[in-house]
Amino acid sequence: TYCLSILCEHDAAAAALGEVLALAERQRAKLRDPALRRPWLYALARWACLRRLAAGPAAVPSASEAVTEQRAAQLALLAWPEAAGTTPEQREALELAVRHQLTAREVAHVLGLDAEATRSLLAQAACEVERTRTALAVVDTGHCPAVAQLAGDARVLLGTALRGELVRHVDDCAVCRRTAERVVADGPWPGAAGSADAADSTAVLALVEAPRSAAYAALLYAMDAGLGRARDATPRYDRRGFPLDLKDRAARRAQLRHRAVTGAVVAAVVAAPVLAVWAAYQAAPLGEGHASDRATSEPDGLDGVPYEKAGSSQPSARPVAPGAVSGAPAITAPTATTVAVSSPGAAPPTDGSGYLTVSARAGTERTLVVLTAGGATPVRWEASTPAYWLQLSARGGTLQPGRSVTIVITVDRTLEPQGSWDARIGFAPGHAAVILRGSSPRSAPPPPPTS
Repeated sequence: TYCLSILCEHDAAAAALGEVLALAERQRAKLRDPALRRPWLYALARWACLRRLAAGPAAVPSASEAVTEQRAAQLALLAWPEAAGTTPEQREALELAVRHQLTAREVAHVLGLDAEATRSLLAQAACEVERTRTALAVVDTGHCPAVAQLAGDARVLLGTALRGELVRHVDDCAVCRRTAERVVADGPWPGAAGSADAADSTAVLALVEAPRSAAYAALLYAMDAGLGRARDATPRYDRRGFPLDLKDRAARRAQLRHRAVTGAVVAAVVAAPVLAVWAAYQAAPLGEGHASDRATSEPDGLDGVPYEKAGSSQPSARPVAPGAVSGAPAITAPTATTVAVSSPGAAPPTDGSGYLTVSARAGTERTLVVLTAGGATPVRWEASTPAYWLQLSARGGTLQPGRSVTIVITVDRTLEPQGSWDARIGFAPGHAAVILRGSSPRSAPPPPPTS
């Protein structure tokens, strides 16, 4: 089911499943903690599917009409209308937590995120599912003419745009809001639960069982092809034994150090001219202004495929007694963090088109970036960065006018470059960027004593 939901093609999903089984057989010694075998298998499946997506679409073999209809029906079973308003990252986390019943800790292992970022991602996704579920209930039970005009006389395919219109109408319309309050009288108002449990409290999501014969044949083919033995057909692993996709040799060298470090991050928001005037126009305090206009984001990852790097670890430091000599790298305390906002002047859009405003707040362990949609039309936003050691809780989505979303940016200490570094996270549309500056306060090891 997991491979099919990512690849949306039965033969490709069966082949990916065979690769997972082959990797699990030949690489089982990589997993350090046997209690994590379940999320480890899902992480292998995710790696195999993303590898296939990166290779481009493969030719789909022909099938009989009956088989084609059966496969189309199975794909339809995987539909989840209530999740129409989630971002790809949120949807992936929800699928693991709700359809596959993984715990938040297991989801974090699969996605390569830390526990806090995963809980935040699931909470945001659950909020959107609750709001969509309530809007659908209003469509079924309400009598508002505006809702009938939006949804039509019959249930239509719920897309992102229609979902956004329905949810916004339920929030603004007094009649629909009263209907929604009656529908959810036994629970909290949508968005107030803040937990992934709210998303699966009533959700019963279908699973599609893979044919055993096809899975076994795919396993034999993958074993014969050398999967798990050939270097180009085997994932890199972090020190937990989870697959890790590193794009360049510098990232591999950083990951192989396996030393916990502490560091400090200084965030600065560099906004386009239009953002400064708009912040002043709204009398926003310094550091909480809005940012906007258009910018070209740098490509990241697999060009939109929601893939986060694994290999995060908890930082730790061992104090050294005064006067003692240690051969390990020295660790210093994190420095204070600051936020600087640079905003030259320009005018906001006058045609009512949507734009994006950006603000940020830094911390030693994470940075919070708040994106707000301005204008009269929805804003489809994207975030990109070439910094492989940064983990973003979300990389894209659609914001309705006036709505905001908070992105959590964390530093993977196992991948963090040694010494001082800076990283740029670009946001589109607009020329806004968040610049993170930090350093790994580990000094170089002392030279060996001379005779």
